[in-house]
Amino acid sequence: DGARFMEIGNQVFMQYKRNQDGTFSELTKKNIDFGAGLERIAAAAMDSFDVFETSLLKPIITKLEAISGLSYAEHTEEMRVIADHLRGAYLLSAQGLVPSNKQQGYALRRLIRRAVMKATNLGIDQDFLAQIVPIIAENYQDLSDEILTNRTDALNVLIREEQAFRRSIHRGLKELHKLKDQGLTGKELFMLQDTYGFPLELSLEEAKQNQISLSKNWQAEFQASLDEQRQRSQTASKGMFKGGLEDHGEASVKYHTATHLLLAALQKIVDPNIAQAGSNITSERLRFDFNLDRKLTDEEKKQIEDQVNQWIEDDYPVSFAEYDKAYARDVLKAHGSFWEKYGDVVKVYTIGAAENPVSRELCGGPHVEHTGVLGHFKIKKEESSAAGIRRIKAILD
Repeated sequence: DGARFMEIGNQVFMQYKRNQDGTFSELTKKNIDFGAGLERIAAAAMDSFDVFETSLLKPIITKLEAISGLSYAEHTEEMRVIADHLRGAYLLSAQGLVPSNKQQGYALRRLIRRAVMKATNLGIDQDFLAQIVPIIAENYQDLSDEILTNRTDALNVLIREEQAFRRSIHRGLKELHKLKDQGLTGKELFMLQDTYGFPLELSLEEAKQNQISLSKNWQAEFQASLDEQRQRSQTASKGMFKGGLEDHGEASVKYHTATHLLLAALQKIVDPNIAQAGSNITSERLRFDFNLDRKLTDEEKKQIEDQVNQWIEDDYPVSFAEYDKAYARDVLKAHGSFWEKYGDVVKVYTIGAAENPVSRELCGGPHVEHTGVLGHFKIKKEESSAAGIRRIKAILD
């Protein structure tokens, strides 16, 4: 791309093949490989060099101008990033992806957070996704039945993520600007991310924009801080794919099954999109991390306790079977947070009747044979574990 021209496509003439000895000879059948950008073609058809002038993106830009009171011509980069990132975030969320600190969920979280940061740079200090995302949803409602059906859920996911991140923005920016005069080290950049949920890439953008200097070895310092944190959490991580169990004693196995009931209750009472973000189970208690950007209310905690205890009283059977991974995920709709870590055949534990289970989760076990042996479930503590992650500690007595 340049000031005078916009590339809308390119073509490669496939005429030769490379032989093993390094020489070339002509192909028997020659062909042309052509690739083009659909949105660029649409822009060209409108006699425009700007894909953000097309019908799918222009309404977003227009709304951003109205919200911010600023012009696209003078704030092109920020508005382009917001429009592009929120479109991608909405489509990912509408297909069931939830913001998290791991893998694909983290990619979604980064899209949302970068869009919110760019909006902050435009002076948009209040929540604005509720005004932008419906425009995107309207434009793409005919893309698939899944995207249309999940429209409301996707909007709510994005709005909650924005609200949580705005709290982090205010805290993170305040801390970052305290260090403006002395500059930032890698250790401080890690602190902003780990303590205040302010991602590294956004700290770097903010530092560049405000001419805040970085220490010469900031990358090595950041990595050292990250390695230290990983070392501290190593013990807990060892048991992750065994359900977080420290041992397989009778008490720990009971807590493991109770953890499955807890997740099912959270999804039923609080939000069906809640997923496990980590767990640690001993013979004395369970600790369960899950994605949520707010505290549970006292009423919600009581409802969760009551629901888990009702399932325990109902004495549901606990069974397992092995399935092809794709079948377990796509047909059985088994819950699981670490699919990519398992092979082609997975073990799925079901609590309750197979046709209408209380819980169906990807899990290595072990578990009790029926819920009636668990005892009385009680939440002892609910707290923040990280940005957008809550933690429950509970006991059985």
